Amino acid sequence: MTTLLDPRNGPDWDLPPPAWPPENYVIASVPRSGSTLLSRLLWDCGQAGAPSEYLNPMQLCDWERRFGGPRSRLLHSMLRGPLVGAVAGRWGWTLPRLQAHLDRVRWRRTRAGRFGLKLHMHHLRQHNGAAAPERLLGPCRWIRIQREDRLGQAISWARALQTGQWASWQAPIAPAVYSRALVHRLLQRIDDDERAWDAIFATRPHLSLRFEALRDAPAVALRAVLEALGHPDPHAVPTPPLSLGAQADTTSDQWRERYLSGR
Repeated sequence: MTTLLDPRNGPDWDLPPPAWPPENYVIASVPRSGSTLLSRLLWDCGQAGAPSEYLNPMQLCDWERRFGGPRSRLLHSMLRGPLVGAVAGRWGWTLPRLQAHLDRVRWRRTRAGRFGLKLHMHHLRQHNGAAAPERLLGPCRWIRIQREDRLGQAISWARALQTGQWASWQAPIAPAVYSRALVHRLLQRIDDDERAWDAIFATRPHLSLRFEALRDAPAVALRAVLEALGHPDPHAVPTPPLSLGAQADTTSDQWRERYLSGR
């Protein structure tokens, strides 16, 4: 059996093939902005497909392990740790190959006539703009999620980079060590990426959502997103339980205090 980096990329999570081309939507985000929480909420509600970071090198690696040619399956099965990000997303991912990848994903991750793609700005940059969703999918609806607390976002990102724990269900592979330089660099990265999204959304209609609103009132946020996606009766869709859990803790509080004190 093929070992996958994300269990949800496996055949047990495949959905029935769509009877007609789905309506596409994109969740535009920067890491640690609540986009995973939103994606899981939309996936589990059963009315918005199965949104995920299908252009993330980890996702590309998993899908190549399942459906790539013999050479590609072998090479991707050998990738571990940092090599996934450094190599998996750069092995000849031309526009036609990216389109073929998303076509095979859409065939297995469409539900209720919708397909969702979660897209970080650095995934867009990684493919030099070739991954622009409209070029790969056709017309798309857009959902943008941001986090007001950018320092908390940078701290969460710094910890995830070091531990490898991007969701609460994942086990850490290394300890996190406070680094003011790293937190500061990620704060700047967040600002840069959000400005890049600002430029894109200057000409694209979209729904804007805040992580804090999603966290505090998930049912309200879910209805707003489903309405933006054209669902005929979003109020009739039950809100699934949020099982990801919070990753912020006293360590995050201590890092915040140290950063604000200039240490």
